[in-house]
Amino acid sequence: MKKLLVSLLIFMLILSTFSYSFAGTDPNLKEKKEAQLNALDKLQDKLDKKTDKIDIKWDIEKGVPRLVNGKLSDKPLKGKKDIEGFLKESKDLFKLDGDDFEVIKVTDDKLGMKHYKTQYTIDGIPVYGGEMIVHLDKNGYVYSVNGKAKPTIKTKSYSKDVELSEKEAIKAAEKTLDVELLPYVENNSLSTQLEEKAVDEPRYTIEPKAKLYLYEVKNTWKPVYIVELSFVNPYPAYWHIYVDAETGKIIKKNNEIRFDGATTGTGIGVAGDQKQLNTYLSGGTYYLYDTTKAMSGQIRTYTANYGSSIPGSYVTDSDNYFSSSEQRAGVDAHYYAGMVYDYYYDEHGRNSYDDNGASVVSSVHYGSDYNNAGWTGSQMIYGDGDGSLFGPFSGSLDVVAHELTHAVTEYSADLEYHNQPGALNESFSDVFGVIIEGDTSDWLVGEDCYTPGISGDGLRSMKNPELYDQPAHMDDYVNLPDTQSGDWGGVHTNSGIPNKAFYNIASEIGFNKSGDIYYRALTQYLTSTSDFEDARAALEQAAIDLYGSGSTEHEAVSDGFAEVGIGSSGGGSGDTFEPNDSFSQAYGSLASGNVYESYIYTSSDDDYYYVNMSSTGNLSISLTNLPGDYDLYLYNASGTRLARSWNGGTTSESISYNITSPGNYYIIVTGYNGAHSTSTPYKLEANY
Repeated sequence: MKKLLVSLLIFMLILSTFSYSFAGTDPNLKEKKEAQLNALDKLQDKLDKKTDKIDIKWDIEKGVPRLVNGKLSDKPLKGKKDIEGFLKESKDLFKLDGDDFEVIKVTDDKLGMKHYKTQYTIDGIPVYGGEMIVHLDKNGYVYSVNGKAKPTIKTKSYSKDVELSEKEAIKAAEKTLDVELLPYVENNSLSTQLEEKAVDEPRYTIEPKAKLYLYEVKNTWKPVYIVELSFVNPYPAYWHIYVDAETGKIIKKNNEIRFDGATTGTGIGVAGDQKQLNTYLSGGTYYLYDTTKAMSGQIRTYTANYGSSIPGSYVTDSDNYFSSSEQRAGVDAHYYAGMVYDYYYDEHGRNSYDDNGASVVSSVHYGSDYNNAGWTGSQMIYGDGDGSLFGPFSGSLDVVAHELTHAVTEYSADLEYHNQPGALNESFSDVFGVIIEGDTSDWLVGEDCYTPGISGDGLRSMKNPELYDQPAHMDDYVNLPDTQSGDWGGVHTNSGIPNKAFYNIASEIGFNKSGDIYYRALTQYLTSTSDFEDARAALEQAAIDLYGSGSTEHEAVSDGFAEVGIGSSGGGSGDTFEPNDSFSQAYGSLASGNVYESYIYTSSDDDYYYVNMSSTGNLSISLTNLPGDYDLYLYNASGTRLARSWNGGTTSESISYNITSPGNYYIIVTGYNGAHSTSTPYKLEANY
């Protein structure tokens, strides 16, 4: 992946990828671009031009950075106020109208870095998806900023439109359900847990909650409550219901249960294999209840007794040998939950899915011939399958790991369960399912529970997503409606694309390094509305943090995503003078008066040239025949910028500069904010 020297600060704004109309463009484009580049110039002043580098990933549609990486502060930052102040100073870079940020989470990692997750607010109300993360190196300097800026929302008083309280919003949401629910009851005492009995009444499994956001509804931002209602009887549900905070009108509702498509005792698992179990003895009865982990909670396994009431009743035994046919699904659920907990704790230092020692609860024998497994927002449920299409879901380690990873995601990036963020949610669960299973020759997901009578197949394939009707490249991305029948925009379909990228990466660097990179990206860089491009940027940055810029691991991530059409690797095969993507690769020396035609071939391509000035005098450079918003820069051999031309809404750029010292002078052509074309060449001419 290419890096731009920080002294370049070449920044791009695309108005159209392959065609560009200069008529009818935003009349304030030049002013907006100038404000953004001036903000970047302020960052430039803080950098060592000879050694520091900057890497910018752009959100082409919004015209703002997805990720800015480099030495971004001139002094160490300490505490929340410094972080919030830094983001206020950076508002023009992200083209934000407001400047209020609230630090909502601070994490330290094993590399000695600190990560501040912030929430963008207007009029005291959080902006949905408006999360920015500021990353500090071990000395306290900002080395990276990423997240989802919301440049379309204007600052004004929104709180005056809030007429409903949280309780009223919950009541409004409940009216849309087809079932009446008993209140949630929290009961953590061990003695009571061991005496729990299944109940038939529908009851909340989590306390209902409502959170107020500024949410975009038909291109208009307004206060909206997102109400979460979770239960499993009479059907599994993890409702997210969007309630207009002024009128109480239901904007939309989604059942976002995270389904897959798919003492020491001894037990026999679904496949007939023997497993050693951590159990608990009370009153002469052994329970699948594990108190041995470094967590405040426990790993607890129940049976739903082929019904829908959960958690149900404990899986118990009189002699600590869980071997009956009724117990086998519970044996696997219990054992595999412990394995997944151990993986996250041993490999990443994460204490349960919430990183705070929460109990890991599973219920097997859910429903009758139930062909699914799911994370309900509070626990896992596993069906037994119908015996033909599926066997017991808890008998597949990668399925158990998949469901528990949904919980990890909910308590870290919290990727929303729609469209590309939802496909990433599914993909990360598949990724860790495969990693935790640990078989580098097995790239299938759910193979141990899918079609028990047929060997060698699975629910999905990371290696060949097409085998199970998933796309493996962005060229084949499936646009589905954001409805339950449309799988919330194809979250289980389009996950094949990032899954294939993971296969490409892990095939190069292995599961261990891939796991470290993916975990770091998920927990430190991704936000709730991250898309595929954001995932690439996050994973690249995680690889840089762990293994260094330009490392084998870093290149594996870049190449792995480029191969599935997410981002690119620089200039394409039709780019005339490639490789000319850096100072060291600059093409030249350009002959005076000659016209050079070439392409900005991809959104991350930049073309470098040099002119050898044997004497002093005027150097004139012209850039014409532009298919998009291209910019022109001139640098000396030490990397100092001498001049630039970056007009908005023009078909040409030009520089005239008086050279006072002989030597090499570098010309850089770039597309602002990812502007590029594979069909229309630009024309570059230098006269001296």
